[in-house]
Amino acid sequence: MLHHGAEESFRRGRQSLGRGRMLEALALFESAIELERRNGNHRIQARYLSYYGLCLALETKQIRQGAYFCREAVQQEGFDPELYLNLARVLLFADRRRDAWDAVRVGLDMEPDHKELLRLKEKMGQRRKPVLPFLSRSNPLNVALGRALRA
Repeated sequence: MLHHGAEESFRRGRQSLGRGRMLEALALFESAIELERRNGNHRIQARYLSYYGLCLALETKQIRQGAYFCREAVQQEGFDPELYLNLARVLLFADRRRDAWDAVRVGLDMEPDHKELLRLKEKMGQRRKPVLPFLSRSNPLNVALGRALRA
């Protein structure tokens, strides 16, 4: 059951996040989680965890913990594309581009017109095929040739 105070804290956290006040948003999302716990809910709302994880990673640079909360949210409610968006943002911040791309793809599979996921996909761009496709992308020859062709 939803706790009114936790919902209000979450709503205000989303507003703060939208205004770029990340630290304030982090505190409000943390408050929502704490209110849920105090109310006796053992299973915290996935969206609370997801947004908390996003702010934790981006604001305090606790990327591992932030990614953990985002993954936990996806495991709880893997049908919400917003949760995949937050996970992708954290993974991209952690320079885990391939994993971020996978999260974006899964989210878009659920909701192909999701504006924020489409915007993140556009921002990420698409990688070109390796110059020598029979070698791995990380092969030094592919890396050197790719850089030379871009220059």
